Amino acid sequence: MINSMLDRSGQWLRDLPARTMFKLLNQPHLRMILERRYGEALDRHHAALPNLGDQDERILGALRRDGIFITTLDALDLPGSAAMLRTATTLAEDFAPEARALAARGEVFMMVPPHQIVQNPHVYLWGLQDRLLDIAEAYLGLPPGYDGVSINYTIADGREISTRKWHRDWEDRRMLKIAIYLHDVEDGGGPLQMICRQDSVQNGSVAFSYGLADDAEIARRFGPGYVKDIVSCEGPRGTVIFNDTARFFHRGKPAVTRDRAAIFYSYFSSRPRHPFFCERMGIRRRDVARLAHELPLRQRAAALWRQQLSPGVRLIPPASV
Repeated sequence: MINSMLDRSGQWLRDLPARTMFKLLNQPHLRMILERRYGEALDRHHAALPNLGDQDERILGALRRDGIFITTLDALDLPGSAAMLRTATTLAEDFAPEARALAARGEVFMMVPPHQIVQNPHVYLWGLQDRLLDIAEAYLGLPPGYDGVSINYTIADGREISTRKWHRDWEDRRMLKIAIYLHDVEDGGGPLQMICRQDSVQNGSVAFSYGLADDAEIARRFGPGYVKDIVSCEGPRGTVIFNDTARFFHRGKPAVTRDRAAIFYSYFSSRPRHPFFCERMGIRRRDVARLAHELPLRQRAAALWRQQLSPGVRLIPPASV
């Protein structure tokens, strides 16, 4: 118990700079300045946005309208997908016993150790393909930053905890995540769910706020009719879900019939509003630098997005959220 209290105290101290900066940036005067600069940046970059093919225009249109688009790896036909899926599936299956042991000890969020992904660079590099960066840039309206990849493992214990509750991600005003199922996911297997109704309160005109929400809180925000706007993403292994996890409430539905493993690729603008809430995938900065060292300029800039931040902001350590 004492060790647990010390751990929480140490985490609180590490998170204090980020939490303090978050409150500062939410002050009305600073918030107004930031939103004006954001709008100006969108305007300046508009002419440089990439042109998309017909399939990717459909993805973009659905993201703008509903915050989500569901397809498959086969339909996308991106190079390296089969090898990525095969490796990610093996890593998830090998991690399964450890995940179950962690859950039995009370852990609420399990993911394959990031160093195992680093040892398989093609899994990380899959998310830096030009076509995916084009989709991210067209949706974000700005050059994308790439936060990397994680393989998340959900135990079928029925608990509605952590990211199994409704929430929005903290990193930026809008984001793009690409989730890929590593095995078949049915209703009882913890499908990703999203409420395709943007919260009008969550914008730059008022202070940003975050937190986990249960069904009662969601009903208070949106009214009881929100249920009809829930998209539940069931599908076979290789199902791909493009979704904006910052503007829209989402969750992993509590799994009850079988465990769920999925791989997540994450993108935000290269200068996100809350950089101190980024780096959620756990890959060490020196590993990112090594993986990006010989990449083309665009891919290197996306992976090393922190280099575009001001020196003072780069000093703030990333917080746990």
